[in-house]
Amino acid sequence: MNDTSSYLLENMSAGGIPLLLLGIPAVFLVFFIPSIIARHRSDFSTILLINVVAGWSIIGWVAALYLALRKNSTTLSSTASAGPSTFSVADEIAKLRDLREQGVLTPAEFERQKNNLIS
Repeated sequence: MNDTSSYLLENMSAGGIPLLLLGIPAVFLVFFIPSIIARHRSDFSTILLINVVAGWSIIGWVAALYLALRKNSTTLSSTASAGPSTFSVADEIAKLRDLREQGVLTPAEFERQKNNLIS
């Protein structure tokens, strides 16, 4: 036996064992906080992998925590697409009218595009 383990066995009191039994799970709980937070995310496996592989370093643990706390990418893309609509039929018809007045569109093309927008 090495010196450290023999020292621990010789000097561990009866009160040290419960403390040890509570301390190990607490360390694991703190270590896996990023994965616990991210358990319902679509990228959970990526965060778990980063947490297990690089979580032992402070940078890896913080990176996993950041990924767990950030907004879901699907939430971001749906929020961006569901944002205020910049498409207005009246605005588009006004743009078409301006193009017709500039000579870019013929009156027939203007009517066809206008009817496509309205229907």
